[in-house]
Amino acid sequence: MSGTQSTTTSSIMEKAQSIIHPPLSPPPTRKIKILLSIDFDAVSGFLGTGASASNNMADYSSGYFAGQVGVPRLLKLFKKHKISSNVTWFIPGHSMETFPTQTKMILESGAEIGCHGYAHEGGAQMTESQEKEVIAKCVELATSLTGSTPRGWRAPLYQIREHTVKVLEEHGFLYGQCASFHPHTLPLQTRN
Repeated sequence: MSGTQSTTTSSIMEKAQSIIHPPLSPPPTRKIKILLSIDFDAVSGFLGTGASASNNMADYSSGYFAGQVGVPRLLKLFKKHKISSNVTWFIPGHSMETFPTQTKMILESGAEIGCHGYAHEGGAQMTESQEKEVIAKCVELATSLTGSTPRGWRAPLYQIREHTVKVLEEHGFLYGQCASFHPHTLPLQTRN
């Protein structure tokens, strides 16, 4: 084999190798933003929208497990990844009352605490007057436990009605994470 043929063969082999195994380049750098929020329903999910004659002790036990074991585990995980203060916990009033220690732990982690109904009742389960009372009770509970007025509301099962928005505005909520697409989803409009 002559020198020219050897060079040509070598060149062909290199080209074939580059096609079969192209050089790896690092993936493009991307900025990805996520919203991380937790619904601390615990037992309340079985009292409101999840109430059913078929609920049993195992259901309620899982709710207590969520409060007594799940919350500390999540807080430990968030602390490990240094994201504790970037998480919003939406907590029903019943969970705040049943698990005040865990609610304080959440607050002390630097997380935001938003309201999530009292007993996870859906808007369709209540009259306008009842819903107004539930929202007022949740604001009172959250304020007494955390020392500040809650800014966010997540409606249980995302069940929201037009009057819900008005009541949330009356209580000074800044946002309602209540629907995938609704003109009042984020942020709530403040009235003058």
